[in-house]
Amino acid sequence: MASFFDPSLTATAGEAFVDQSKVDDTLRKLIPAAHITKGSYRYPSRSELRDLVWNHMDQSHRPLIHRTYGVAARIHIGGSTSFSLTRFGHWPFVIPVFDGYFKENGFYQVMVLFGLIAVVIIIECNPNGNESQMDVSWTIASHRWLRFLHPLLSRRLVRLNHLQNREDDPIRDRRVALRAAGYRFKTDLPDFVNSNVKGNSTIFPPLQDPVSISLADLPDGRAVQIEVANRSYILRRQKDAVEIWPSVCPHEGAEIRPEHLSGSIVRCPWHGLEFAARRLVPDGGIVEICGARLELSGDMIVLAPGTAAVSV
Repeated sequence: MASFFDPSLTATAGEAFVDQSKVDDTLRKLIPAAHITKGSYRYPSRSELRDLVWNHMDQSHRPLIHRTYGVAARIHIGGSTSFSLTRFGHWPFVIPVFDGYFKENGFYQVMVLFGLIAVVIIIECNPNGNESQMDVSWTIASHRWLRFLHPLLSRRLVRLNHLQNREDDPIRDRRVALRAAGYRFKTDLPDFVNSNVKGNSTIFPPLQDPVSISLADLPDGRAVQIEVANRSYILRRQKDAVEIWPSVCPHEGAEIRPEHLSGSIVRCPWHGLEFAARRLVPDGGIVEICGARLELSGDMIVLAPGTAAVSV
């Protein structure tokens, strides 16, 4: 059997993917009397290439952000590969989905529908002047008897890509805005592993000098969002004590607002992480949140530089 693997990938990453130009040949060898259909879609983006790449690798946000995304069971994640089983809508059908980071800023996504139709999608994140764009192309292959389904699938892929990119725009825009404000992320060099680990990936900008928040500015018993020192917090004063939550998610920078609060827990809208309240009480010590140390001193909350760049 002829090899269609790109030798440069085995030399640099110790793994290989089928060459982009050989996809059709591979599918014709696989499916006798194959009918092959091509399709494409382009979506302009305001984000940086690294955010487009991270956004695609970040599979954990999909059930919370995308209305078109159903239940999935992740079977494998490696640095440049991922394999999942996804349920087809509300039907009891399972679709295997393979993702591979096969070149710089480029992905394969491969699906097999009901064992009858193979779909090979190539997703490329490309520069577009001062902005970026996502170029998506696909190959649909099946026995020629099923060729009547290809136009339906192509139209579905166009709609799906457009809708999901529109739903992802706020995530990408948020990362651009935070980076402009001095934030960085451990996932600025993304792979499938670090993009899906639910740890603290947000690197907050350094706090140079102490700043203060007056308790008199906080209503009693009602949570409010406060912007201070290039940071954002949710604060709720309870007489002489204060409950505190991050308003910039330490995971990947999502904005957490008071409406995401339930009791003493806030829930991140991107990935569903939950954060319990941290309490400041008179003479009650210091808490460290969002890269700053907070202490209640008299009628002021004092923020001082934190001991670590990344903190809850």
